[in-house]
Amino acid sequence: MNEKQLNELMKINENNQTLEATFFEMQKGLDYIAKQGKYLFDKCLEEGFNEEQALKFSISILTGGVK
Repeated sequence: MNEKQLNELMKINENNQTLEATFFEMQKGLDYIAKQGKYLFDKCLEEGFNEEQALKFSISILTGGVK
C-alpha cells in the first residue's frame, strides 16, 4: 500500500468515525424527544384531554404545528 492509498484510507476512517458519532448523538436526541412526547401525552390525559386530543396536541407541539 502506498502513501497516497494510506492517506485516503485514514481519511475514510476519520469520516466513518465522525458519521458514527453523529448517528449516536442523533439517536440520543430522538430518544429524548420520544420520552418528552410520552410525558406530554400522559400529562394531557391527566388534565382531562381524551386520547385523540392528547395525541393531536402532543404531535403539534413536537412538530411545531401550534399556531
